[in-house]
Amino acid sequence: MKCITLFLVLSLVVLMAEPGECFFHHIFGGLVHLGKSIHGLITGGRSEAMKEQQELERAFDRERAFA
Repeated sequence: MKCITLFLVLSLVVLMAEPGECFFHHIFGGLVHLGKSIHGLITGGRSEAMKEQQELERAFDRERAFA
């Protein structure tokens, strides 16, 4: 009996929500933001590693030029 009451109360809460108060756009927006963050970490990490590698090569070339 408690389960039926809980189900009915929760279903009423969900069904009585206004259409503008829908939470699906929040979930979708969060997933899009997560995807963009992961993409930025992947591509940003590669470009950062490439910048570091180029900087090390320049430093090595400078040392070789002075030697």
